[in-house]
Amino acid sequence: MKILHIITSLELGGAERLLTELVPYQKKEGNFVKVMILSDKGAVFKKELEDKGIEVIVCKSNSIKSLNNVFCIYNEIEKENYDIVHVHLVHAQYWTSLVRVLDKNKNRKYITTEHSTSNRRRNSKILKLIDSFVFRRFDKIVSISEATETSLKKWLGRDDSSFEIIYNGIDIKEFQNAIPYSKNELGIKEDDYLLMMVSRFHESKNQKGVIDSLKWLPVKYKLIFVGDGKLEKDVKDYCEKNNLTNRVKFLGMRKDIPKLLKTADIVIQYSFFEGFGITAVEAMASGKPVIASDVPGLKQVVSGAGYIVSIDDSKELAKAVLALRSPENYKNISEKCLERSKDYTIEWCANNYLRLYERELKC
Repeated sequence: MKILHIITSLELGGAERLLTELVPYQKKEGNFVKVMILSDKGAVFKKELEDKGIEVIVCKSNSIKSLNNVFCIYNEIEKENYDIVHVHLVHAQYWTSLVRVLDKNKNRKYITTEHSTSNRRRNSKILKLIDSFVFRRFDKIVSISEATETSLKKWLGRDDSSFEIIYNGIDIKEFQNAIPYSKNELGIKEDDYLLMMVSRFHESKNQKGVIDSLKWLPVKYKLIFVGDGKLEKDVKDYCEKNNLTNRVKFLGMRKDIPKLLKTADIVIQYSFFEGFGITAVEAMASGKPVIASDVPGLKQVVSGAGYIVSIDDSKELAKAVLALRSPENYKNISEKCLERSKDYTIEWCANNYLRLYERELKC
């Protein structure tokens, strides 16, 4: 098969991370695969894909909002005559839906994956009409969890055979076999207890809530944030305002996530909403206990293995952290998390997508 993945960008995020694992596997299985991005700003995963032998095309306008993206996408599809066009994230969905209207090849299949349970568009009646148009241009709409699908169906007012669920997956061994840093290398004392959150600084994440939990924890508990984003300065200011700068470090964008997760004592995924929570799976595969907020996408992944806590109660989060002081409990939760991560392998995920493509091409 000839497959083109189109995604808004390759910045730090669950959808972007998924592609770095999914696309190389699809190529390894004998398919011709390329990735197209609308903008390469903050594209931390671009080099990783290229190092794995994947060609990444950047639209000429290098802007997620340019109308020229329609022509760039259309020209690439026509040039290579792809069998499958697989689209991720909202701006890529919008522009590609217009390409579908122009595309005369009715045998070509257009697939999209919805990666989140919520977004700001879902507060607008006008955008609901636009989304209804956009999603009807795709032959199959894949959701990464039951919660994501339920939310999308409700938003679109549809429930038909075009919907399907395929969970995200990761390369389990990459995280199991990672070699940790010494805490000193990260500016933390070896006998300190290291909490870590890997995430964008975005409205969907609650880094401030994690900072608040430190108020209920002994001084030896330190916190590291990995990632960047438009709200990073706001969170740093909040940290300074609460006199916690000596207990919190901001590492910014990093490419050594497996090593960092392996160094942490506890990994926290504290989100207001989450389609799936791929970082939570990565942390579990690292053999670390995970504490996640009680939101549908994360709850599905973590519940029964790690701890689930309220998104608006930093004291409850601190209690979950303290519950892991017991070596026996820490070992038990870590083992449960590691075992749970095995449910979400990239092999399972990629094979399900390939079977979906094959079914669609036969229609």
